[in-house]
Amino acid sequence: MTLFKLMRIVVLLSIFFVILVSTWMTEKRMAAWERPILVTVYPIAADDTGETLQFINDIDPGEFEEINRFMGRESGPYGFTVTPAFRFQFAEPGVDLPPAVPEQFDTAAIAVWSLKMRWWAWRQDWKDGLVSGDIQMFVLYHSLNGNKEPGISVGMRKGRYGLVKAYAREIMNPSNLIVFTHEMLHVLGASDKYILSNGEPIFPQGYADPEKRPLFPQKQAEIMGGRIPVSSFSSVMPDSLDQCVIGRQTAEEIGFFAQLDKY
Repeated sequence: MTLFKLMRIVVLLSIFFVILVSTWMTEKRMAAWERPILVTVYPIAADDTGETLQFINDIDPGEFEEINRFMGRESGPYGFTVTPAFRFQFAEPGVDLPPAVPEQFDTAAIAVWSLKMRWWAWRQDWKDGLVSGDIQMFVLYHSLNGNKEPGISVGMRKGRYGLVKAYAREIMNPSNLIVFTHEMLHVLGASDKYILSNGEPIFPQGYADPEKRPLFPQKQAEIMGGRIPVSSFSSVMPDSLDQCVIGRQTAEEIGFFAQLDKY
């Protein structure tokens, strides 16, 4: 092996090591909840209707503070209050769509998509003119009768980004915020707590109050369970984050339990 090749390998390994350490430190800092997590929000028109384009240009950033109120309320049972949990900054509205998410069970396609998505997300960060955020959230808005469905919502811990399928209607904003929060908690390490095949919450971790007697109907949704169980075989969507809670397992996954050790 030539000296040049050896030096190239050393440089590449050094860069890789720095990236790994930086990623680890960022995840550790976010899980500590000691200061607001910086989230860059990218409003994107997922179809070409005038309604959608107008909607993303009129977004009120203040509406996202509902997420901070939710996090402040739900951190209370764990002996601390995160106020605020997140600091949101908004990129200019755009029409550049991310790579399409493949079928959930196509492992090879998912691996390729992940690489493409990371490159795409990095490009958006490079050109948005903002301070690099801890998390990137790409919100794909479309009209209720749009002809270009943006696909499923996802949140990726590796890469620290989320894709959120949202609706370009004011009346849908509370539902949009539920999906946004769900995917952002994925980025922070929370797992899904519903059955993939039918969307029904898993007992007990996907229930807001698994010790309630009688068990049904539940009155709230566990945020990662996604729905309010009203019987053993059916559930309904919550109206807003006011009807959602962070359950015990989710709290542990995102670092809330670690706060108990400090008191």
